[in-house]
Amino acid sequence: MSESDIQPGWIYRTSNNQERLVLGWDRDGRVVYTSKGRDDATPFQNCHVRITGKKFAQRAIGKVRFIEDLKPYIIANKATTVVRR
Repeated sequence: MSESDIQPGWIYRTSNNQERLVLGWDRDGRVVYTSKGRDDATPFQNCHVRITGKKFAQRAIGKVRFIEDLKPYIIANKATTVVRR
């Protein structure tokens, strides 16, 4: 996957079969995402992680589905500095 394929709102699957929801980017240009987590009642609401676009693109193998409204996820993950491109 290339870095240009990374888009906020998409859930990506990794080669280890994990799911990651991209929330956006931080001010330094790193991808901000959250993992699905183990709590089925509140998926993608555990914490946020920042990683370079290159590393995210290397680990992601495909898109799973799109989530329209990211605001609840941004608030739940305390990712208030996320910037949308």
